Amino acid sequence: MRQTQRYAARGLSALAVGALGVTLAVPATAGLAAEPPTPGPEWGVMQERPPLSQSQDPDAGPTVESPKLASGANGSTLAAAATTPGWVLHGAGWGHGLGMSQYGAYEMARAGYSAQQILGHYYSGTAYTKVDDSDWVNVNVVYGAATVTTVSQALVSGGGDFTVSLGGKVMSGKVGDAVSYSVSNSVVKATCSTCSPTSVTGTSSAPLAVIRWDDRADAGLPATKGDTLMKVGGTWYKDGAAIVSAKSASTLNAVLQVRIHDEYLDYLAESPWSWSLEALKAQAAAARGYVLRKHDAGIRSTCNCHVYDTTADQVYGGYPSSGNRTYWPNWQKAVRATGEASTGYVSTYDGSIIQAFYSSSSGGRTENNEDVWYNLSTGTADPIGYLRGVSDSWSLKPSNPAASWRQVTSGWSMASVFGLPDVARLDLSARTANGGIKSATATSSSGATRTITGDQFRTIAASGTSYSSRVNSTMIRHLTQRLGGANRYAVGAAVARSVAPGATSVVIASGENTNLPDASVAGPLASTLSSPLLLTSKDRLPDETGAELSRRGSVLKTAYVVGGEGAVSSTVVAQLQQRGLTVVRVAGADRYQTAAAVAREIGKRRTVTAVMLAGGFGLADALAGSGPASALKEPILLTPADSLATATSSAMTDLGAKYVHIVGGTAVVSQGVEDTLRKDKTVRRLGGDNRYDVSATIANYFRGQMPSTAEMVVTSGQDASLVDSLVAGTRRSLMVLVSPTSLPATAAEVMQRTPGLETVTAVGGTAVVANGVLTRASRS
Repeated sequence: MRQTQRYAARGLSALAVGALGVTLAVPATAGLAAEPPTPGPEWGVMQERPPLSQSQDPDAGPTVESPKLASGANGSTLAAAATTPGWVLHGAGWGHGLGMSQYGAYEMARAGYSAQQILGHYYSGTAYTKVDDSDWVNVNVVYGAATVTTVSQALVSGGGDFTVSLGGKVMSGKVGDAVSYSVSNSVVKATCSTCSPTSVTGTSSAPLAVIRWDDRADAGLPATKGDTLMKVGGTWYKDGAAIVSAKSASTLNAVLQVRIHDEYLDYLAESPWSWSLEALKAQAAAARGYVLRKHDAGIRSTCNCHVYDTTADQVYGGYPSSGNRTYWPNWQKAVRATGEASTGYVSTYDGSIIQAFYSSSSGGRTENNEDVWYNLSTGTADPIGYLRGVSDSWSLKPSNPAASWRQVTSGWSMASVFGLPDVARLDLSARTANGGIKSATATSSSGATRTITGDQFRTIAASGTSYSSRVNSTMIRHLTQRLGGANRYAVGAAVARSVAPGATSVVIASGENTNLPDASVAGPLASTLSSPLLLTSKDRLPDETGAELSRRGSVLKTAYVVGGEGAVSSTVVAQLQQRGLTVVRVAGADRYQTAAAVAREIGKRRTVTAVMLAGGFGLADALAGSGPASALKEPILLTPADSLATATSSAMTDLGAKYVHIVGGTAVVSQGVEDTLRKDKTVRRLGGDNRYDVSATIANYFRGQMPSTAEMVVTSGQDASLVDSLVAGTRRSLMVLVSPTSLPATAAEVMQRTPGLETVTAVGGTAVVANGVLTRASRS
């Protein structure tokens, strides 16, 4: 008789092929085979692999605690979270990211790598070893159901017979007979109106219903007349025996008891069987090692099983459909790679079979185990030598549907996982050594905070990918791009190329630091005109600016030159006219009058109700506000620190502005100026301890008024590079200032409070916004 439990000791074969070095050389015979059919949803590689904290598997590893509901959070407050904005997530990969990447293995095999090399890469320091795999395992196929139904089918004439042993009695059935299993007070009963007898009931000494149909007379079981399939729950099985048992007083479990070597491994539906042989051999070895470790851990009482038939362990698909049977021999060949009836290959580490975790794809790098499955309270876990993070560029190939993705989580789903009434700030900056999210911290609008692990973060419901309903992986980051150039004029041209593709006019402003005050107010004019903003030197149109003008061609009709001849000379005006452009100079006697003239030019084209006011010598603040000002077509006016400039006051009156947004502290626009304005206007000061904090305050204030928050611009806050901020404003996006080598905490917080943020755009070269800053911003 087959045993419901086996605890056989397992020794390793003397054949250990050897460990693979860390560095992989591309095989000389590498070549790409034709793409196989796109995997269907029945394959494990195309299914969600549950996080440890949500797995049905209590033996998978260390537990992590789930967050409790924040104080004051209840059903009504959580329901209110449904009205908060959804969070946009961009990322790569699918699954926990530990061990082998299935799509990575597929691409490695296509490139000519062997199964041994694939496994050696993903499981560090392991050997490819032959072991005995003749033991039996229980596979849970029905978990916690009120009833279970089985029915037989004949594969060939004469098949279909089966027996049910329960309570010391044997029920016999024939092809097509359906048996229903129920439970009451933990006693199992089987009923079948066409069987003999028609019912059998469990006893204390024989509580398990054992269904036999297998056509081999092994382990003392009688042979049936022919090949038979048995449907247990909703799936057909050819091999093994089924066992139905009481899970509780009113629910049932059903397991399939099968031999690992063939009856289990033959029906695993993890990697599609159409994949190349070496990828499948790697999959078979990983799966074999995984189930052998589970076997040796013993039967779990919750399921009467060693493994589940889902991605909680490994997908056990049952008898294949007609379409998949075409490729079944390919998989069986991989399973039988040793060519022996009771052995198979596994990966071993220090002489022991590894628990070969794997997932669909990693997102570019796999993870260290202690960064993924750890105790949240202590932040620690014991490192496992073979579960080290490694490069997985193969999984980023186009064959992988999860090579890159965009998902949106609802306010409700985000808040409920964190146990908060809502999520106003999402901090994903705590990263693993390989770049994934190690922990995520959410802050509610009331200031309550909760932290969960990156693995728990994957439980959040998310839309946007057809193959998954939850966050795909922890390899999440904002998209990034850089608009740079060899000099400030090239940067200006790069930004111009990205905006207003059909513009009929262009705004020209000085790119020289001494004339920056005039140029600092030009962004909202360019936005109002739906025009690009280009920079010039005082006496000559730079080559980079000329090239962009030429690229736009004859569609350009008018050039608006901001600033007097001291900033943009008549020589430059003549060069623009030579290009066939009508030149309109917008200028005044000083920076205050020039800003006022620009504001009036905007006022000719739209009703102005609000203006932005910056200090005439606080230009960093003005430029930090140019993104929102451009998006909202809000003129930027300038004033001396201690008194409101006459030109500025007159412009506000002429425009009919009722609202004034002061950007900067009282050192650049005094309290006295603010008090003067408050006499007949609504005033809001957007300040901070420094220019970086001011830029963050501006972004936080205007976030809710912006037409789009999908982009955030980062640009230099250094005096020498503020000209980059000038052209950056024409992106019409939220903008924060950064130092060349660091991302200010206030800037990171702005990003963390912007649910719709998708792309971080650096304006300027790496000398003013280092790649490291852009990376930290993307991982904020």
